Amino acid sequence: MIFKNARIIDPQINLDIFADLLIQDGIIKKIDKNIDYDGEVYDFSNCVIAPSFCDTHSHFRDFGESKKETYETGTQVAIHGGYTHICTMANSNPPIDSLEMYNEVQEKIKDLPIDIFQSVNMTKKMDGVFLNDFYELKKAGVKCITDDGKPINSEKIMIEALKASEKYDMLLSLHEEDPKFIEHAGYDKTAPREAEISMIKRDIELVKKYGGHINIQHLSSKEGVELIRNAKKCGVKLYAEVTPTHLYFTRDDVVKYGTLLKVNPPVRTNEDRFALIAGLKDGTIDMIASDHAPHTVEDKNLGEFKSKSGLISLETAFSSAIMKLYDDKHMSLCEIIQVMSINPRKVLNIEQKIMVGERADLVIFNPDEEYVFKKSAGKSSNSPLVGKTLKGKIKMTIKDGKILYNDKGE
Repeated sequence: MIFKNARIIDPQINLDIFADLLIQDGIIKKIDKNIDYDGEVYDFSNCVIAPSFCDTHSHFRDFGESKKETYETGTQVAIHGGYTHICTMANSNPPIDSLEMYNEVQEKIKDLPIDIFQSVNMTKKMDGVFLNDFYELKKAGVKCITDDGKPINSEKIMIEALKASEKYDMLLSLHEEDPKFIEHAGYDKTAPREAEISMIKRDIELVKKYGGHINIQHLSSKEGVELIRNAKKCGVKLYAEVTPTHLYFTRDDVVKYGTLLKVNPPVRTNEDRFALIAGLKDGTIDMIASDHAPHTVEDKNLGEFKSKSGLISLETAFSSAIMKLYDDKHMSLCEIIQVMSINPRKVLNIEQKIMVGERADLVIFNPDEEYVFKKSAGKSSNSPLVGKTLKGKIKMTIKDGKILYNDKGE
């Protein structure tokens, strides 16, 4: 098949051209202007072809909460959002805290059309007490270790984890909220910024002393951004992510949307939002990570403090970036692709370039097209963006040369 008249962007190889792209047998065969071809032709004028999106932080809810999402439905959500590579978190019910559980996941996902990298808990039962066996997990192919949903409160356990991370070259993905500051999770007033600041401060100092490979998840505060910026300037190696939710919303929106915008850590002020955008633009923050968190209507209607935290975001992450970064002239399309496609792959040690001879893992989008996000392709609908007119339409998602999603204008 051939895609004609598209703008083709791959920031990692400084590619930004208007051309045709030919795919045969799952591989990119030719990139040139006016390619002659007798087979299947798609005209993508006004559209961009880029490396497909990659997410370092999603929740697919199998094991105990499959009515919210499964690996199968999560896959459909991902491809509707332009993603072909997803790292799923381990805080399921029961948690994925062992090699046996990890292998069970591999059976569930082996026939799915996208690449799912299942993380495993840093500590057994996510209790923060007994560290997992990093060596065995490394041998099994685990890319990410995390107790996401809970911080590592014990400095002793964190030090042990950092040493193991350094020894076995394993990524620790950290939920940085100190519970001693939190009265009720999910809101700026009751889960204040000090909870995030204190944990980031501690863990930067520990990395300086003991080494290790860390990713600081879902940043929410301007102070957190500045701590990471200063650490990177001093040569500390670490990754950081921000969610589309924290780029799009502020605490003022919570008044309107209520528990739909209850997230951990909470959305904060507009000043914080702009600091997150600045951190993303200057490289302090490496990537946009969805933190896709499906919940039932019932779970989001348990009242202000008992309702579950989190919202769905894989399908709308790109639109959030277009509307709050590109349209507001903070970042270019190349820069958005960098933080949604290229940098997340670096974190997970995956390579994908738009070059002749490379496999075709691609997303095609129209940055200017508006659409109504009527409903999710998954099982849950917990997002303030459901029913809203958004901008930045995913037109096609391709994995290994196969079209997994093809927008037909619905």
